[in-house]
Amino acid sequence: MENINKERQERKVVHLQMGELHEYFGSIEQLFCKYTKEQLGISIYQVRNNLKKLGKMTSPNCTIRVGVLQTKLKHID
Repeated sequence: MENINKERQERKVVHLQMGELHEYFGSIEQLFCKYTKEQLGISIYQVRNNLKKLGKMTSPNCTIRVGVLQTKLKHID
């Protein structure tokens, strides 16, 4: 008989808010593949160096937050 254990897996998520628009990215690099520093008002270097310790960065154009996406993983023994 199979034993299924559920464990929680946490993943980093980058949340972009531009006005009423909310988008979620798996990495800072992916965010900057879609948007330029001119569009965001923040450079990739500023975000890389400060987002983790601040948790949130704001410019006149947007707010970027880092959070945790919690999921469940099934393990079959």
